[in-house]
Amino acid sequence: MSRIVITGAAGFIGSQLGLHLHRAGHDVHLVDNLKYGYRENLLVDGETFGTFHQTDIRDPSLATVLAGADTVFHLAAISALPVCQSEPFEAISCNVAGTANVLEASRQAGVRRVVVASTSAVYENSKHFPCREDDVVSPTLLYSVSKQQTEQLCRSYCADYDHEVVVTRYYNVYGPQQDIRRKSPPFVGYVARELIAGRQPVLHSNGEQRRDYVYVDDVIAMNVACMEHPAAPGQIFNVASGRSWSVNELYTIIAEILGTDIRPVFRSSGLFWEKYDDLFGGAKPLKREKLAAEVDKFSLGSTFHAETTLGWTATMPIRQGLEATVQHIRRLSVAA
Repeated sequence: MSRIVITGAAGFIGSQLGLHLHRAGHDVHLVDNLKYGYRENLLVDGETFGTFHQTDIRDPSLATVLAGADTVFHLAAISALPVCQSEPFEAISCNVAGTANVLEASRQAGVRRVVVASTSAVYENSKHFPCREDDVVSPTLLYSVSKQQTEQLCRSYCADYDHEVVVTRYYNVYGPQQDIRRKSPPFVGYVARELIAGRQPVLHSNGEQRRDYVYVDDVIAMNVACMEHPAAPGQIFNVASGRSWSVNELYTIIAEILGTDIRPVFRSSGLFWEKYDDLFGGAKPLKREKLAAEVDKFSLGSTFHAETTLGWTATMPIRQGLEATVQHIRRLSVAA
């Protein structure tokens, strides 16, 4: 049985990864400051699985939690793009400085391996698809930039200390326990929540924009592979399905699952972040065309590197994954 630490453990992916590892017999330590995570995500039958530490990843006390750990999964971050854009200091502090603290504390503690969550958003301005891990990336939005800097830190610790660090670039992860309460929920969770409530979802652009979606159970399997496989350290892996789905295609499937004929309202892409009006104030507002490009961008990840190096591939069929996600949100809505 290994001691495993997960940062961002009360979030969507971290909580399910933690439960999986706990059930596999590991001594799981769950770190979260609960700013974006939810304590109830860590409960099974009213009891916390593993050991919970309400700690910020930037706190010096993190070193105590990491002492004796075999593996650290670093998932803690501010991941909502408009939040990062409107709070740049906090985004860089948490995502970059926080990662530096995790890496340094794990190095000092002799942690065997650190698996660090990055994002496909680093491919923000890419024009060639599917995107590969060795592509040159040049993002400009603050979330993407912070994650690119995070990856550079990981590269530094691998090169300078021979520290075993693995980077995972998540595409659009969906599944049960997706956060549907935040200001700008992920697409699948938002649509399901609105349709279950009998409301008309408000979407942007024309619904033809396509993204690569990967189910949370496949993401957990990738993390386990990165923890165990001897070839993983020093590598970056796309966590993708290798297939893209349009907003309209996913909306149709979700509506069919729920048996509703409610149709969405489509608005201009430039209005997508209107709840964050501070971004459009001041002497130099955010360019509307940049926001429109983010909304309308295409995403598709190459899975070749993960398949050939780790033997990992995403296996969840899209409809089955959406059914599980929708049913979970329906249960939450009934309970509420």
